[in-house]
Amino acid sequence: MLIFLGVGLYFTKRASKDTGEFFLSGRNLPWWLAGTSMVATTFSSDTPLYITGLIRSEGIYENWQWWCFIFSGMLSVFFFARLWRRLGVVTDVELIEMRYSGRSASILRGFKSVYFSLIIHTIIKAQVILAMVKILDVTLGWGKWESIVIATLITLAYATMSGYWGVVSTDFVQFILAMVGSITLAVIAVTKAGGMDFITTHVSAKTLSFFPPMNEGFFSTVFMTFLGYVGLSWWSKYSSDGGGVIVQRMASCRNEKESLIATFYFNVANYGLRTWPWIIAALASLIIYPTATDHEAVYPRMVIELLPVGIKGLMLASFFAAFMSTLSTYLNLSSAYFVNDFYKPFVRKDASEKHYISVSRWITIIFSIATGIVTFYVTSIVGVFKFLIAFGSGTGLVYIIRWFWWRVNAWSEISAMIASTIMSTIVYTNAYLSIQPFYVKLFLIISVSTIVWITVTFISHPVEKEKLVLFYKKTLPGGPGWGPVRKLVGEVHGGAQLAEQVMQWLNGSLFVIAITIGLGKAVLGMYISAGIWFSAAVITAVNIIRKNFNRRGNG
Repeated sequence: MLIFLGVGLYFTKRASKDTGEFFLSGRNLPWWLAGTSMVATTFSSDTPLYITGLIRSEGIYENWQWWCFIFSGMLSVFFFARLWRRLGVVTDVELIEMRYSGRSASILRGFKSVYFSLIIHTIIKAQVILAMVKILDVTLGWGKWESIVIATLITLAYATMSGYWGVVSTDFVQFILAMVGSITLAVIAVTKAGGMDFITTHVSAKTLSFFPPMNEGFFSTVFMTFLGYVGLSWWSKYSSDGGGVIVQRMASCRNEKESLIATFYFNVANYGLRTWPWIIAALASLIIYPTATDHEAVYPRMVIELLPVGIKGLMLASFFAAFMSTLSTYLNLSSAYFVNDFYKPFVRKDASEKHYISVSRWITIIFSIATGIVTFYVTSIVGVFKFLIAFGSGTGLVYIIRWFWWRVNAWSEISAMIASTIMSTIVYTNAYLSIQPFYVKLFLIISVSTIVWITVTFISHPVEKEKLVLFYKKTLPGGPGWGPVRKLVGEVHGGAQLAEQVMQWLNGSLFVIAITIGLGKAVLGMYISAGIWFSAAVITAVNIIRKNFNRRGNG
């Protein structure tokens, strides 16, 4: 903690130059640092607890609850990484007034900046802090309030002082420390449980399955929930075209090519590499703690009861590292949304950079206090994660389509957000709907929201032609949906070929899935199956390299 606080002090002067330094590190990050920061941010103290809960309650296959986002991750790589970098935005919300026109665009930008910074990010930060609260309760016996305050203060201090520079610099060290801790615990837990052979022969076949069992039929709740994940979740979520955290890192890269490589590296590391230490430890816990009922608390319990002194301290430090990397990112991004997309355009347009940085720091502190209060009343990590998926559903499709269809306007997004929020509230508060399976809730929210925003799109006025032409020339998004605009522009070279992008998206998705499952099969001793999955990974990797990474230049 003192080291990271020192990093914050070191970068304070540099981060205080202007908002470009405070929120994007001057757009000069190499791909490996931006990509590692992406992985570190999505790897928090709540992640191993969340995955332990999934494994112990259902099985390996339940990880499709988050593995499904491989598909949207590959969309970010092959469709959106270059587009976001070309736009030169600070946040993804800034896109709105580049893509749309009129008062509706201004209202939408201001509303989304508050919506994400104060509502969505508060939920995410509460989920992250709750996990650390559970860890500190089990390991040190701290109460909820003192855990919230103590766990947050150092992160708040260096994130407030050093901005994005402090975030990405500490992310690199924090990710390494967190991975060392998770691998160490996995090895010791497997040894305590009697080895992998003993685990695989004494844990049920259902728990070890990578896909949901079909013994109850195609329309069983288990299989339909799986279809809900892989068929609905990934494209319907509010971050379907990258999302704030990933976009911020794309935008901070040196050029388009490094943005693409950083995002690709993130997806491979995020799903293929970091998954298995947690799953292995969770499988071992089924042997060591067969009767435990608080599944999420089993992970920190293993830290206390299985690890020797010294290693135990390292593991607690790794928890803090994972926690701090995620929290610092959302602290910085929340203030970026508020200052760049609300305060600067609507409250003080012509203030100095020093003033905006000062406001950024104060708003970070205020949002942290609000998050602490929310965290005190939250109880379940998995419950928060599922709610967040459902709450943001219904908006993801419009965020994708806006890049490829000229007719989408600000009212499309506004109506999608309103419909999604109303439907989420109804689904989770109505006595009958609240007890329905997750996939039913998801389908209701998505279907109603989609019908609403498509209807609104056709009955509202389109974006001004001048705005559409400027956006098209700047991004060259490609696809048939820009036909009328392309006629206005004339022949423009450099637009992406949509069919080729789709093929690369499929290749990329299969590659990451194959790496993820192949590694898991190998760890569990299923070597023939692992070989098949690795072969698929090699074939898709060759296609990806041939089509993308052997090209010269930044495009």
